[in-house]
Amino acid sequence: MAMLMIVMPAGFAANNTTNATPYTISTLDSHVGADLSKNPEITTNVPKTTLSTQILEKEKQGSTVIQFGNGNGKKLLIWAGIHGNEEEANIATMQYLEYIKNQNFNGTLYVVPFAIPKDTSLNSRYYGPMKYTYTVKVKYKKVWYKKAYTKWYKKVYRSHGKKYYKWVKKTYYKKTYKWLYKYVKKTGYKYVDPNRVANVQGTPGWNVVQFAKNHGITNILDVHSGGGLTSYTKGVIYATTSTPTSSYSGESNWAKYVKSVTGCAVEYGSGQDGMVRNQGHHYGISTITLEVERDYGSTANYAAVELKMIKAACKYFGFPG
Repeated sequence: MAMLMIVMPAGFAANNTTNATPYTISTLDSHVGADLSKNPEITTNVPKTTLSTQILEKEKQGSTVIQFGNGNGKKLLIWAGIHGNEEEANIATMQYLEYIKNQNFNGTLYVVPFAIPKDTSLNSRYYGPMKYTYTVKVKYKKVWYKKAYTKWYKKVYRSHGKKYYKWVKKTYYKKTYKWLYKYVKKTGYKYVDPNRVANVQGTPGWNVVQFAKNHGITNILDVHSGGGLTSYTKGVIYATTSTPTSSYSGESNWAKYVKSVTGCAVEYGSGQDGMVRNQGHHYGISTITLEVERDYGSTANYAAVELKMIKAACKYFGFPG
């Protein structure tokens, strides 16, 4: 899957106030576009504005990135909803765009409000189908051979005028056949968790990390929602465990700041291969993951909780918060 960047003409994006930081709207990945109006959670909760209408229309062509600023100064990328059933992340990010669209600020902010529009339109957590290879054992040749088998029988003999017997074994051979096997690689297709394949070239997670690397972005705000998080009423941040010799201390400091502002929880861990957070580490990109409850409670309420975390996370780098 190739990554396609299409920058719209200036007139398309010139709808913020004259003294506000200008923005452009581009296509990040043209392979994942979809009509987001098919998801009622999105149509009900995203702001009803000209900007939102422009973005939702653009999402039909692929995932959209809105760039505020001219590429100079501090840089931050907001990446929302890699799982298509995490609408709180998308809604909060769209609300943040409304919050900042008429403000003036320094630095360059990149916002991807719908990581995989195709999945969000279907409210689907899984991405694909992705091609993969697997190995199977198959028959390939029938060969004849002499199969040995044995029979036991009694052998009678006499000794000192008495009859005795003993069991003896005799081997016989029978012509038969058998199959020879070999291992063959085959191709299949399956749906996968998109946040476990960011280390696979061409996937949405891979593309966004490459986008960040190519644009000199060293921090990604990875916005999610998830199940089983009702105890985190103010949200939770996942960050990589920091050590004195690691390059992840920036994530820890960033997460601590957001916690101090919002009262959210912070959980540390090593993450898993294929996560956007882990893939970014290969290029020196720090990432924290925001999470709020998805399955219980009001979507609008938890989107509001997530919006507070987004604002605090952006304020840490001097962007509006």
